[in-house]
Amino acid sequence: MKLGLSMPTLNTPFFTVLVDAATNEAKAAGGSVVQTTNANRDASQQVTDFRNLINAGANTILAGVVDRAAIKPALDFAKSKNVPVVIVDDEPSAGDAYAVVRADNVGMGARAAEALAGAITAKSGQVLNITGALTTTNGRNRKDGFNQEFKKKVAGVEVIEQTANWEGPASANVALTVLSGNPNIIGIYLATDTLYYDPVAAALKSRGRLVPIGQPGHIPVVAIDGGSGALKAIREGYLDATISQPVTDYAKCGVRYLAAALKGEAMKAGPTDHNSTVVKDGAYYVDELPSPIVTKQNVDDPNLWGNGR
Repeated sequence: MKLGLSMPTLNTPFFTVLVDAATNEAKAAGGSVVQTTNANRDASQQVTDFRNLINAGANTILAGVVDRAAIKPALDFAKSKNVPVVIVDDEPSAGDAYAVVRADNVGMGARAAEALAGAITAKSGQVLNITGALTTTNGRNRKDGFNQEFKKKVAGVEVIEQTANWEGPASANVALTVLSGNPNIIGIYLATDTLYYDPVAAALKSRGRLVPIGQPGHIPVVAIDGGSGALKAIREGYLDATISQPVTDYAKCGVRYLAAALKGEAMKAGPTDHNSTVVKDGAYYVDELPSPIVTKQNVDDPNLWGNGR
């Protein structure tokens, strides 16, 4: 295995942890990493990155996705060179991939809604839902999963939905604007804690509304990702819960699927040996890995990726 790693960005621990885990897994399998590229969230750069990785000798590619539609030329080029690709965390809309490894993002949104509903004590008010980019599968799925479940759990609470497009500064601006116009915010849902939690917490603090759990004025906050900052906030009592993505397992399973592809093994649907099920979604075989909810009860679990970085 000569592995190429194509990352949409490296400005978040999510992808740096993914790179480290994939590198370790490739080496453990007797392979090597040819190169790691950073597209800096530029879809056209990611297409160039694929070409550069293959020209540098990569015979397999593990990739995150900048844009699920715009990645098609990159996948087509890899196919033309007989280089198998595994996509992690998102699902492309077109192009050939050996497998997709991700979590059930609708399910993660639903579990976040359940956790937030359980943490809210006020009988009326508004909940702020800061979504990811709705041009991405994960952004839409996390929004839809949350909205569908929250409506079932809580009646009479308005959900104010604003997108921050996976950008931390934008999430702070959204929080400040909504808090200014809606003083009765009784809960907040963040589509990502690695990008949104710190800026939103700073916005709450600037308005005197960052209050620990159990104290008057606390605004329950629930998120998705499970980065180290979020786990620290849970320990300190400011973040009620987060849904932890299985980042290191994305890398491990992705590399193992690429090893299988090199051996000429075909992907197939069905249960796996790592507590998940591979399903056929359109043209893709998708392995949806389990994603645990994290609270004060299990925040110190060493298996959580956020405790490793």
